[in-house]
Amino acid sequence: MIKSLLKEGVILLANRLKILLAERDLTIKDLMKATGLSRNSLSNMVNNPFANISTENVDKLCNYLEVAPKDFYDYSGWRFDYEWDTVSTPRKGTDDLLAAIKLSMKSGKLIRTFNLFYDLRYDMDYGDGGHHDVFIVVYNDAGFDQDFISVYQGLSPLFKHQVESELLQPVPIVLEQANKSGRLDTEKGKIDVQFVYFDVENDKVVFQNDFIFDRKNGNKTKDEVATAKLLEEFRKSLASNSDEKLDKKALEQIKKDKK
Repeated sequence: MIKSLLKEGVILLANRLKILLAERDLTIKDLMKATGLSRNSLSNMVNNPFANISTENVDKLCNYLEVAPKDFYDYSGWRFDYEWDTVSTPRKGTDDLLAAIKLSMKSGKLIRTFNLFYDLRYDMDYGDGGHHDVFIVVYNDAGFDQDFISVYQGLSPLFKHQVESELLQPVPIVLEQANKSGRLDTEKGKIDVQFVYFDVENDKVVFQNDFIFDRKNGNKTKDEVATAKLLEEFRKSLASNSDEKLDKKALEQIKKDKK
């Protein structure tokens, strides 16, 4: 049921229009005047880097911005597929294990597949510290995710953001499962959560994300439609915070490139 809610085959190609505009101190209005493209089309390109753009429009934009298509686009070189795997019974020694996903990474003929496990914990001895009601820890206990971690660290901020968003998707379902099974040891309506992807092999955090999870509708989720709604609300709650972080990373990269 949940598998259908996870994206598969995340797009490898994304436009860099937002960054190109920031580098040149240009606005969408400037592009409208110079290219004749509509505000709606340009806004869609800027706000959705994975939007389809016709070759004619790419030509117009590259010509005006004085860049080659290879500089207009950001290319990851890897396709990531995510498949949900609900864990009905914990593995030996992992009473807090609630779920797992099978992640496949593909580039040309090279394919790597491994599992990432989602644990719920109340205490953590790594990460950036601070008070949180719950920690959702994601890891591969055998270290089979080392190729993935290496690829992730080499991605641009845009594609890192995309990967992080995908790995965060199971979190509300994990919290819901914990709530229904009585493992969510808090009565709060809004829960302070820290998501941590942990590199077991090297004993360090790959990335983390702090957010507030509103559980008010969690125990009412009974079917796929309701679960989809819960997931959509969670995505929206992350969106503004994630986009702000992405914009900051992009601007930091611009400053670094200009030095």
